[in-house]
Amino acid sequence: MNLYHSITRRKSCRSYQMQPLEAEWIDKMQDAVKDFEPLYPGLPLTHRLTKKVTGRFQVQAPHYLIISGQGAPGEMEQLGFLYEQLVLWFDAMEIGCVWLGASKDAEASARSGDIIVIGFGRTAEPVHRTRDQFNRKPIEDITNAPDDVCIQAAHLAPSGMNTQPWYFEKAEAEVLVYKQKLKPPVSLLYKHSDIDMGIGLCHYALACKETGRPFRFTRENTLPGKAGYLPFGRIG
Repeated sequence: MNLYHSITRRKSCRSYQMQPLEAEWIDKMQDAVKDFEPLYPGLPLTHRLTKKVTGRFQVQAPHYLIISGQGAPGEMEQLGFLYEQLVLWFDAMEIGCVWLGASKDAEASARSGDIIVIGFGRTAEPVHRTRDQFNRKPIEDITNAPDDVCIQAAHLAPSGMNTQPWYFEKAEAEVLVYKQKLKPPVSLLYKHSDIDMGIGLCHYALACKETGRPFRFTRENTLPGKAGYLPFGRIG
């Protein structure tokens, strides 16, 4: 399935029909996840389904996917990269979904490895939006190459609290990737910026695939300094 086309129309859905999806449809979703490409091969994540969650900024949905890890380096951007493909797959399948960064499982005891939740189901609102309905920073604020189609795709990526923490600095043979330093009070409330970076990289990679360009990301902390940002890695 081509997920690239969902980048320009997918939206976060917050109003759902509460009738559960059919078991066959859930099986199809589980199979789809197995086929998605990871950012880092060999870095495992797990997920499970639940019907009830608690937390701030709650959204009532018929299904919730809880994604868990083991605290390994890189698993946060791995999570964003991998499960944003699922988010776009939902859109392609006419199913609504929403990232829920402050939610926790209410059906089972808390698990230390739980990281984030995705709510999903059939919606009581339109699943898609038009490109002019995206609320994003001017693209010139996140790159020195606003005409690059892959960076344009990353520009539309969702992020927690709409922080849009990425900066893509295009050089001759590579792109340097930076993560914004969040300031209080946002920095005190929000701890998922690495997930957001993985989501942005997912959009970039899908655009590379669509346009026949190679994609290889390396996490690196020794990039040239950039005011207001932390080094994150290289695309080459």
